[in-house]
Amino acid sequence: MFLFFMDIGYINARVRAWKGEFFDEEDYKDLLSIASIDEFIVSLKGTSYGFDLEEAKARFSGMPVTAVLDNGLKGNLSRTFKSIWNESPSKIRELIRLLFFIWDVHNLKTIIRGIHKGVNPDEIYSILIPAGDFDESALKELARQNNIDGLIHILNTWDNPYGRPLMEGLSDYLENKEIIGIELALDRFAYDFHLSLLKGNDINTSVMRELLRDRIDAANIITLFKFMESQSSYHFINYFIQGGKRLQEKDFLELGGYEDREDMLNRLITIVKDSDWREKLRTIDLLDIPVFEEEMDDLIRKRYCRQAVIYPLTIAVIICFYFRKVREIKNLRLIGIGKESSIPEEEIKRYLLL
Repeated sequence: MFLFFMDIGYINARVRAWKGEFFDEEDYKDLLSIASIDEFIVSLKGTSYGFDLEEAKARFSGMPVTAVLDNGLKGNLSRTFKSIWNESPSKIRELIRLLFFIWDVHNLKTIIRGIHKGVNPDEIYSILIPAGDFDESALKELARQNNIDGLIHILNTWDNPYGRPLMEGLSDYLENKEIIGIELALDRFAYDFHLSLLKGNDINTSVMRELLRDRIDAANIITLFKFMESQSSYHFINYFIQGGKRLQEKDFLELGGYEDREDMLNRLITIVKDSDWREKLRTIDLLDIPVFEEEMDDLIRKRYCRQAVIYPLTIAVIICFYFRKVREIKNLRLIGIGKESSIPEEEIKRYLLL
């Protein structure tokens, strides 16, 4: 056990050093004051993003400056996660994989939507993020498929488990030409599969199990409000993801019967017993679902950043870093797009994740 903590102590020390590179509020003030996206990118070249932006500039020469920024930020995110993986002891790599799998699900959904809409493979690939198990070459191959059948075939050839849920939803897709069934099957499988991989009750396994359950709860809560907006004809119960701890299936079904958002929210607050979650739900803006999603993400981030302080020799340190890194990437992209679109500084600042 002592040797294990020594091993994870090394990667945690590396992660703490990388945390020192994060922008603080004063840095964001300086970035917000920059006049144009070109100047914004130049200012980032003296930071840890410099290498990736230079590489993106060379690879995407002649493309809009926003493409250079997007790909530079994606490259930095991917490179950072690879560094975490490469420098982590083998004993916790399987746990770290459970932290990153969300990107594989994101990429597969993006590819499925692209195939469904007949989008050019190069365009599909351009918005994928190689931050999970699928590297750039794998994502290129997946994006190149002409239909869902081809996508499933490739995944099965690679013995990748995600072929299973896609096959499960394929017949419904072929019959109704709606991708929601495949996406929901993918979500349900991903969480169930990765929860099943967590064996034992050591502190790091327990922390990761709690993270997955938190993510499931957040996903189910967000789904309640999205479903009310979408008026989807797909069976409501199929939207529920098993494995959370704050919202049971019967609660989900009851809440799904509400027609008024405020009434549903008030009932949800009485069902959820966790005080931090109840407090967050009391302050959400039901008119801005994307911001609501970020707020739920931030709620989870704060929990594991607190744990990282209390348990500095656990995987909570890596989880906290992960959430902060993703937030910073989103912030930098928001500022860049804001500068390119001449959005007022105060308006950009309102949506920054600080």
